[in-house]
Amino acid sequence: MDARTLYKAWLDDPLIDEETKWELKQLKDDTAEIADRFFGWLEFGTGGMRGKIGAGTNRMNIYTVRLATQALANALVADGKHTQGVAIAYDSRNMSREFAETAAQVLVGNGIPVYIFKDIAPTPLLSFAVRHHRAAAGLVITASHNPPEYNGYKAYNSKGVQLLPEEASRISAQMAALSLEDVKLADNPKASPLWHELGEDTISAYYEVSLGQMPKVGQGELKVLYTPLHGTGARYVPEMLARAGFADVKTAGAQMVPDGRFPTVALPNPEERGAFELSMDLAKGEPCDLILATDPDSDRVGVAVWHEEGWHLLNGNQVGVLLADFLLAHMDPVDLAGAVVVKTIVTTEMVLPIARKYNVDVMNTLTGFKYIGDLIDELPAQGKHFVFGFEESYGYLAGTAVRDKDAVLTSVLVAKMAAYYKEQGKTLVQRLEELMEEHGYYVEGLRSYAFSGTVEAQLAKEFIAQLRKEPLREIGGEVVTVVRDYGRSVELDLAQGTSAPITLPQEDVIQWLTDQGSKVTIRPSGTEPKMKLYLGVRAGSLADARERLKVLEGAFDALVQKGLKKA
Repeated sequence: MDARTLYKAWLDDPLIDEETKWELKQLKDDTAEIADRFFGWLEFGTGGMRGKIGAGTNRMNIYTVRLATQALANALVADGKHTQGVAIAYDSRNMSREFAETAAQVLVGNGIPVYIFKDIAPTPLLSFAVRHHRAAAGLVITASHNPPEYNGYKAYNSKGVQLLPEEASRISAQMAALSLEDVKLADNPKASPLWHELGEDTISAYYEVSLGQMPKVGQGELKVLYTPLHGTGARYVPEMLARAGFADVKTAGAQMVPDGRFPTVALPNPEERGAFELSMDLAKGEPCDLILATDPDSDRVGVAVWHEEGWHLLNGNQVGVLLADFLLAHMDPVDLAGAVVVKTIVTTEMVLPIARKYNVDVMNTLTGFKYIGDLIDELPAQGKHFVFGFEESYGYLAGTAVRDKDAVLTSVLVAKMAAYYKEQGKTLVQRLEELMEEHGYYVEGLRSYAFSGTVEAQLAKEFIAQLRKEPLREIGGEVVTVVRDYGRSVELDLAQGTSAPITLPQEDVIQWLTDQGSKVTIRPSGTEPKMKLYLGVRAGSLADARERLKVLEGAFDALVQKGLKKA
């Protein structure tokens, strides 16, 4: 069914409300907008659904939420797990509460108990709640740090882990086979005995377990400024910091108000310096040691450190290695036996020598924190246990109370770490420099490529295929020694002329390791005409590392540009 036909079908459908139809009628002469809104159904993938809010099959609205939730309900009923119920949380974005209650209405209509938070709640708290209440699944309505016009729908399994590819594919297939007539809706779900509201008991349990995992150091004086960027962290991060003993915590008042418009920031993304501008201005009048910023659903945290009369933003890799070192250094030696740090294949290798110092293993997963969360429960069978996991995109988790990245817990850990080093007269920047002097200067970079038009997208596919067919032998003057093709699950040792299987699930990723210890990874998007290039180098000085990174990036960029210009 083409876009115009779908558009007309919605206008004629008695199940579509009049307000939605009015919105659609305003588009009757906008062919391009109709094509965009009705270009098939919003896709349900491993990240759930995410899209612009609005009327249409390719938008986030109550109808796409209903279909996704009915698909989830069908799967739970088929597995006989429906009586365990589903935990539901939502963030401060526009329509988040409405979408959460819509999902709950469908679940109750299918005879499935729901455990829904009374107010906005962080994503890690949802992961905790799934496990704490022994639910069969979980939902979070959020679009993370996307622009304000977006919202999304993240689904979790009974472990509190975001759905893995096989699980997500099953929901997607169910969803594709449904129509709005198939959706079961409870008439008055809040009056049903299946409706349970989550509040202080669940929150207190989360605080208690999280704080119980903290190192018993880092209790000194530290001045912290925190901003939730209008998101869910406004209550949770200050409360957790207070419970951990931090008395001098100030907040960015204008950004403490939950607001899906995010009026004081261009993009609510703690990976961007712009997210810290208001806080940095506040700090001019009230100096502090540390600024913490969390995204709207509080799963990612950004860190700014006052060092040498200026603010230094630490990137995700840097915070990850600092935390890994801090946690390992303050673990009981008995607990270090069998301990494991987990990272993704595109995250810094600097954690390897740090873990080696403490005789701790490092394991790699594919990109996506769901793989880190899923691995936690597999380790005990191997005689190992999870200590810490992180990814370069500002996601971190310590301990096993949660199975997703947790910016609330991490905010406290970063504060404790900063306080500990402040007692020694050091900032986190100085501690990072010490680690580099000890283990080598690691620098990472990221570059994204977006392809305009189908011709360029096809050339990109051909470029990737060529890289698989003829492995690169040299990049930027560095000799390639190992090629890892995760799409074919094979590792090629070019120096030895041998191959070995890769045991991780297949993903369309190719990675090159060089004789100088550099790592280059290319990862095409499976759903968009885009690909990402991740680079990492190790050198004897910071200047050398940055120069080599620049050379590698330029060399690979030239390869990409050449590949996209083929006739």
